[in-house]
Amino acid sequence: MNYIKKIVDFLRKQRKKIFIALLGVIFLLIGLTTITYFSVKGKITSYTASEPIIIYDKDQHIVDYLSKQKGENADIKDIPDFLQKAFISVEDKRFYSHHGIDIWRLGKAVLVNLSKGRIAQGGSTISQQLAKNAFLSNERTFTRKFKEVIITLEIERIYSKDVILEKYLNEIYFGSGSYGVREAAKDIFNKDISKINLAESAMLAGIPNRPGMYNPRKNLEAAMKRTHLILKLMLNQNYISQNEYDTAIKHKFVMETDYKKTFFPDRNITVIVKDGRRKRESAKAPDFMDIVEEKLIDLVEPSIFSRGGFKVYTTLDNDMQKIAKDTFENYSKFKSNKKLQGAMVTLDAKTGEVRSLVGGKGYRSGNFNRGIDAKRQIGSTFKPFIYYTALEKGYTMNQIIDASNTKYGNWSPKNYSNAKYKNITLIQSLEKSVNTVAVKLLSDVEIDNVINNFNQTGVNLDFTKDLTIALGSTSATPLELATSYLPFANGGSAHKSSFITRIEDTDGNIIYENKDLEGKNIYDSIDVSLMTYMLEKVVEYGSGKRAKLHSQHGFHVDQGGKTGTSNDFRSAWYAGFTPDYVTVVYMGYDDNTSMPNSSSGGHIAAPLWKNYYQTMIDRGIYTPTSFDFIEENIKNGELVSRNIDIRSGKIKRVPKNFKREVLFKKGQVPDTFTEKIFKKVKGWFN
Repeated sequence: MNYIKKIVDFLRKQRKKIFIALLGVIFLLIGLTTITYFSVKGKITSYTASEPIIIYDKDQHIVDYLSKQKGENADIKDIPDFLQKAFISVEDKRFYSHHGIDIWRLGKAVLVNLSKGRIAQGGSTISQQLAKNAFLSNERTFTRKFKEVIITLEIERIYSKDVILEKYLNEIYFGSGSYGVREAAKDIFNKDISKINLAESAMLAGIPNRPGMYNPRKNLEAAMKRTHLILKLMLNQNYISQNEYDTAIKHKFVMETDYKKTFFPDRNITVIVKDGRRKRESAKAPDFMDIVEEKLIDLVEPSIFSRGGFKVYTTLDNDMQKIAKDTFENYSKFKSNKKLQGAMVTLDAKTGEVRSLVGGKGYRSGNFNRGIDAKRQIGSTFKPFIYYTALEKGYTMNQIIDASNTKYGNWSPKNYSNAKYKNITLIQSLEKSVNTVAVKLLSDVEIDNVINNFNQTGVNLDFTKDLTIALGSTSATPLELATSYLPFANGGSAHKSSFITRIEDTDGNIIYENKDLEGKNIYDSIDVSLMTYMLEKVVEYGSGKRAKLHSQHGFHVDQGGKTGTSNDFRSAWYAGFTPDYVTVVYMGYDDNTSMPNSSSGGHIAAPLWKNYYQTMIDRGIYTPTSFDFIEENIKNGELVSRNIDIRSGKIKRVPKNFKREVLFKKGQVPDTFTEKIFKKVKGWFN
């Protein structure tokens, strides 16, 4: 009682100040209301579609625009009642009973978010979402929220519920460049909006919440779960009967690629269109821009995305992209084999930023992007991670390895073209990509150690823990393989691949900025210098010779690389790099069947890599630098250069064609014949 009395006494004493404060708040709210009302009054009645999103390359030149697909809006009478009710059930179940603000839902959202300690549930109605998407920024301030309420009430005053719902359904984003339910129905199901059924309606209603997660073309399992959730909501809210629910739950959705053309049309099966209907105002780099658009779904909130007009600064080097595309499309192997496909991805060696990407021959926006989606066995391109681990464990370049065929259980690995070897130096075994040596090394240094070294690159692959990984039985995309090779190019640092550097809203405020470019040092500088040196020799003497470059003046270019060919010539790879860029070329058939014999990485992928880089060099687009980390380790004495007999691995004078310069760690340099004699004689006197 005393506590209450104290509060009452305080209020009495401060009543004048409290009155003035309340009066100030009232005037502030009236002022905000007046300003907001008159600022949007005309805009609400004359509301038009969003502005295009402007895409810039790394040099801040405009390269493309993302805008809504051209197409008619859907009239509310053409939108099936099932679809309308599906959206209402999941987005705003009291849509027809509130006046723009759902107090009950808002209160529940506040309680849920407080209990979770995060934003776990939204409280916005359909009218509020329309107000936010069409007229407001995405800043989280009281002023913006207050404006949202005023605009929402004005929208409710001006428009009927059917008109509000119609505008909302024509505005929402479904991913892959599709805005509005009419375009989404055509893009995903290849159906007119008026023809879609209950199950399809529920699936469409589930997508806008998270287009990257719930678009059935990308994640059918997740889309199905959300579809079933919405059907349950519709049943609970009495929008559908139990019988309609039971029928819709049994409805099947299949990908176009999995649907057998011999099947008769079945009303209980819906086919998800493979590539969709995405089109752009321009298509200067569709392979790259398709990925940027998908990234934006995760980086930009739906309200900002729907409104458009913001600026996206990407990692694209447009000059490199043009040359990559032109070289790829005009490559003779593609012209002579219409079925042959592929991809080519280039990363900045020091940052992991994607500078160019070709998603396939004849790529069009919305097609299957092999640069990021073609997961294929990587063949011998995996071997450098085995050899790096061996160097780490103390192996030397001149070390003699028994390369004879060995049986491991029921498996006897064979070399390319069934070549036979006896004893061979470590460095030459990599140059010739000798399978029998790679398997023996893997067995010796242990599988877990090699996988651990690979995983440090930040690329997560599904490894089978057996000796077959030595021959590249693991599958990866071209982007993943390129990312894993970054440490060999830059001296030991891992980086995440990236496509976007910064996003700014229409007022210049930064929505997103990539600050994770420094990378993480994962490999020892000495060991990675040795590995990179060996990969240089693969190009100079071994399977990568067809990728060998020269400067504009005909001089040597620092470069390394590794070829790869999967079983039965299903995939051909070349992972090549200079001190500045890493580029992976993949070639194969989309159905993963065998290419013609001799379609190895060295024969068909490496020459394409060379064409691309040599064109950039010849046109002055790119001037290669040097592997400074190798030179630095030689200069400071950590690495020592010696000439060996490539046949025996011994340091001695031999004819030029058998002489090979190799590097040793300073404590691993073997004695020459003279040095051995000197030490022996010296020992007699000690």
